Amino acid sequence: MIKIILYTTLSFSMLIGDELLRLKNSKIVNKNNQPVYLKGCNVGNWLMLEMWMLDYHNYSENGIEDQYGFIKTLEDRFGENKAEELMDIYRKNWIKKEDFDIIKSFGMNTVRLPFDYKLLMNSDTKPFKLKENAWYWLDFTIEIARSKDMYVILDMHGAPGRQSRMDHSGRSGYNKLWTNKGYQDQMVWLWERISDRYKNEPVVAAYDLLNEPWGSGDKELKKIILRTYNAIRENNDKHIIIFPGHRWGIDFYKNIKSSKIENIMYTMHFYPGLFGNGVPKPYTHVDYFRNGLQDWIRKMEKFKAPLLVGEWNVVHKTAGGGEMMRRYSDFYEKLHWPATMWSYKVLTSTGGIHEGSWGLVTNSGPLYFVDITKAGYGEIKNWFKSFGSMKIENDEDLFYWFTTESEPSPLDSYPPKPATIVIAPDQNPLPGAWKVKDIGNALSGGQKISNEKWFVYGGGNDIWNKKDQFRFIYQKFEGDFSFKVKVDSIRDTHPYAKAGIMVRKSLNEQSAHGLINIFPTGITEFGYRLKSGETMVAQRGPEVNWKNAQLKIKKTGETVKFFTLENSDWKQIGELNTKKWGQSIYVGIATLSHDNSQLTKVQYSDINLQSY
Repeated sequence: MIKIILYTTLSFSMLIGDELLRLKNSKIVNKNNQPVYLKGCNVGNWLMLEMWMLDYHNYSENGIEDQYGFIKTLEDRFGENKAEELMDIYRKNWIKKEDFDIIKSFGMNTVRLPFDYKLLMNSDTKPFKLKENAWYWLDFTIEIARSKDMYVILDMHGAPGRQSRMDHSGRSGYNKLWTNKGYQDQMVWLWERISDRYKNEPVVAAYDLLNEPWGSGDKELKKIILRTYNAIRENNDKHIIIFPGHRWGIDFYKNIKSSKIENIMYTMHFYPGLFGNGVPKPYTHVDYFRNGLQDWIRKMEKFKAPLLVGEWNVVHKTAGGGEMMRRYSDFYEKLHWPATMWSYKVLTSTGGIHEGSWGLVTNSGPLYFVDITKAGYGEIKNWFKSFGSMKIENDEDLFYWFTTESEPSPLDSYPPKPATIVIAPDQNPLPGAWKVKDIGNALSGGQKISNEKWFVYGGGNDIWNKKDQFRFIYQKFEGDFSFKVKVDSIRDTHPYAKAGIMVRKSLNEQSAHGLINIFPTGITEFGYRLKSGETMVAQRGPEVNWKNAQLKIKKTGETVKFFTLENSDWKQIGELNTKKWGQSIYVGIATLSHDNSQLTKVQYSDINLQSY
């Protein structure tokens, strides 16, 4: 697309001057009133950890759910000073100067920089006191960006007291910013210090005051944001300031007196097909372009301000991949909405770009993994160093569509949304000793048995957390056995719809169990719940070819092993001890739509349950 390449080149040529960016007529402009379009990505998991971006698959098992648990583990084992040394080694290796070259090679000119407040201060022991080296990493980022002719958006991803119960605010289950004035005072104070440091810095495009404040109500959020805004402006700081929306949008800001508020824009994060608005299929995005985004255009016209799309991603290749990402990028650019996708780098245990890749880049080979609850200081240090030397690979699909002159295909070229299945069309009797139950009040399903193929219709929201909801076709079994099945297809009602085989202690929704399943993406997963009512643990398996997607469970004595077929060989991806389950256990096929308002359809074949 010549238009984008020429525009991007022009934008780069006039990026960094000696004056701050500002807003004029709902556009970002430089000192010469020339429009500057901010197009970039988040540099996640660097100055704010999210365990999934490391594919830290054992985090639930060893009690590490978030950055707080990760760093506290290091502090408890090695002391605060050694823990900080380790984290600095991690930060020096997760992102290097060369990474900004890669970001820029995708046609981007901006990084949104998520950071945790504890990078700058420690409110737990020394509130209102900056760390000795507080500014090192923000300065480091800004100086690299300056050398690359790029902009930085400073994003407080984790605030004092935490702004939601989600792990991406830094501490899962913690949400005290809104009810604790001390934490609110610390947040305002910290933004004042940031303003002191960077109020004349032109590389900083804007201040993103608070990431995804989902734990608040309208009044609480508006109050703290306006207070922070006023504190920055009283500091004679003229940077663009970004007001965050929450789950329900930004309408609660509409009664702000515009005469007292200037040079602001708003932000939302759009993940249609992933978090709301349907399933990750092209038709979901077609609908979002035609309806969802049109609503936002009308809204922003009333607000007379641009919208920062602070996070966005299509993720799944089958949902449109790089081509659909390009459509969004073009759309945001045409509206002059700055947009920063999530995220630059996301690692996986298996490595390589796959169907559900989130990043511009990933590790090209298997991920070297270290359990920080057990490993020694030196081993953890070497693990952190390895992030700086590991071989990475680009998402070539994204790279092509972000840099090519070719235009995306028309939206009308995609097939329409298929009809939703609410009532199972078949209720064939099951053969032999097989029985069926919709666990946990799952939407009533059904099955069709034809020519040794089983077509199973299953509802249910998930097999996950502390209780399950799915359709279970099972036998009660004693002794040793081998259970094998081929999964031919699954209707992708959701990326986390599941087709798999399971052992289960009981038919209770909270029962202990072990499960190996396939998602519509072809990715496999092993999960288990050791005791009734406990939180389920899961770990990713290999991505399989749908032409020969096979799963197997083998029980010998008290041990149950779980396998997938990979390159004609059975690969074990999980193991479970059933010593406390009793003499008999339930074994069978587990099917769920991940959306209990509709049914998925799964075709199973080669169903083979044998004792030995």
